[in-house]
Amino acid sequence: MAELGIVKTGTPGLDEVFGIKGFKEKSSILVTGEPGAGKSILAMQFIYNGARLYGETGVFVTSEQSVEKVREVGRTLGMNFEPLEKKGLVRLMMVPVARGYEMAPEELMREVKKTEVKRVAIDSVSPFRYLSSDVKDFRIKVMNFIELLTKHDVTLLVTAEKMKTDFDSVEFAPIDFLFDGLILMGRLRKAVSFERVLTAIKMRGTSHSEELHPVRISDKGMVVETLKE
Repeated sequence: MAELGIVKTGTPGLDEVFGIKGFKEKSSILVTGEPGAGKSILAMQFIYNGARLYGETGVFVTSEQSVEKVREVGRTLGMNFEPLEKKGLVRLMMVPVARGYEMAPEELMREVKKTEVKRVAIDSVSPFRYLSSDVKDFRIKVMNFIELLTKHDVTLLVTAEKMKTDFDSVEFAPIDFLFDGLILMGRLRKAVSFERVLTAIKMRGTSHSEELHPVRISDKGMVVETLKE
């Protein structure tokens, strides 16, 4: 079991990026970055590891893939969701944005209220932008969503797209300021190839590393490399 008040991600190396070795309970974290950086995998592992390692019920909401596709991708990365779904520890849910569904559909809120859901991951929040009349309207909707889940003692992890990731000159989006934590993921050129990296921009309530941490993805999932002393 995780220490009281601390939510472990279970992703090797990621918890060590933060001074309390995880996220604060009931906090909201935004993981943003360019396509292919590993944001979706991090979100999936947050729910999968929470259930498998810590017995915490979680809901994974996808706005861009089918539920079966999430299961399929999970299996290729060492995450078999189906046994956890059968035990009631994990719920995979698709929100069809094209049909005008909002971030907090009734199905999600019923799930949060009827079971002791501890974790919710939304992958990704970016498509919901198109349901808002302007940036201000979208920001208000995100703010209300965070407040709603916090009232139900949920730790929330949300992914969002960033068109360009420049670690030397980060351009922040309006919603970046709404979350307790902000994690930036992207790729850096390394000789003739690219290397995935992750850095914590902010995390309220705890200190955090300010280094760029290499990220490795294999058929066993994601690993974040932390610096050795």
